[in-house]
Amino acid sequence: MLKLTISKKSDDFRREFRIWLDNNPPPRSEDSSLEQFERVGRAWQAKLSSAQWVGIHWPTAYGGRGLSLVEEAIAQEELVRVSAPQILGLFGLTMVGPVLIRHGTASQKERFLSRILSGEEIWCQGFSEPGAGSDLAAVKTRAVSVTGGYRISGQKIWTSFAHCADWCFVLCRTSEGARKHDGLSYLLVPMRSPGITTRPLRQISGDSEFNEVFFDDVFVPSENIVGLEGEGWKIAISTLMFERVVLTFSRQLQSEVALRDLLKRSSSSLSAAQKIGLARCVVDACATRALAYRHLVEYAAGKTPGPEGSMDKLMWSESFQRLCAFEVGLCGVEAALGETSAPHGAVLHRYLYSRGRTIAAGTSEIQRAIIAERLLGLPRSL
Repeated sequence: MLKLTISKKSDDFRREFRIWLDNNPPPRSEDSSLEQFERVGRAWQAKLSSAQWVGIHWPTAYGGRGLSLVEEAIAQEELVRVSAPQILGLFGLTMVGPVLIRHGTASQKERFLSRILSGEEIWCQGFSEPGAGSDLAAVKTRAVSVTGGYRISGQKIWTSFAHCADWCFVLCRTSEGARKHDGLSYLLVPMRSPGITTRPLRQISGDSEFNEVFFDDVFVPSENIVGLEGEGWKIAISTLMFERVVLTFSRQLQSEVALRDLLKRSSSSLSAAQKIGLARCVVDACATRALAYRHLVEYAAGKTPGPEGSMDKLMWSESFQRLCAFEVGLCGVEAALGETSAPHGAVLHRYLYSRGRTIAAGTSEIQRAIIAERLLGLPRSL
């Protein structure tokens, strides 16, 4: 696969991290349960944080290394290279942390950032609702101003890891504006607050890391609003721009792990059509990573993450689905009709998991609309 090298600094950084990983190998576990995933992921993040290998692009004043998103991507590459477990606090590291650095108050930064880095506090994202998924501005969860803060009532859905999260960053409606994008605010909500109910959602893959979350008159102190009241849409978009960079790149690298495993298992007895299909998967992966590299280099030069991240998300999610479908096809009926615990269980599980990737974080249709309107300048209608 391709490898990102743009300067001596980035090469030195990669070399330093490789040495550390050689001396601190990641944990291994045969237990694939969600509980084990949470325990191992939290402990691994704490170990990485103790040596400043998370939040690499965060300013040094907030516990980071003050490097660029290029070095952040290199760290992700090296973690995948050694098959490290997923860091549990990715939402905090890649979304709410950068947002607080840019928009938060001094007290918010002091209160939250160090705990985000260490994994001491895990975050979930309270954006999507049953009637407001890709159309995020349509959220109906309300936050009513009261003495000392707000009272939140409403429902969020598809909230990853809400069942084990300590905090949630919630987009909610504090007033009715002339436009539906107006009147939204961005609140930081403790998940142990009275009035919060979390219900896991069982997915087609058998996993249950998604949840629906109900807020029943939940009190949130006024110091937990990020930015000003009514600035929620601006801050939510800032959150999503950061998500497109590091989180999408991390997921794309994880899909390359599946491709490398497939290449190792593939034999010379593949048919001509199967070899062509496998080659297409490799080309997809290289093209997706090359596009991500292009954007990362632009960010390293000072550009703020923007709508071009929709290209990364679209290419990764759709190429990942093609890879998983091809892999199931190679394994045959046994994989397609089996159980996730069967000999080809990992293949089947990955395929079922991949079906949601073109919906999560904005559907492919929404990504294409963003690319058409904001990058290509096409009109909404002809």
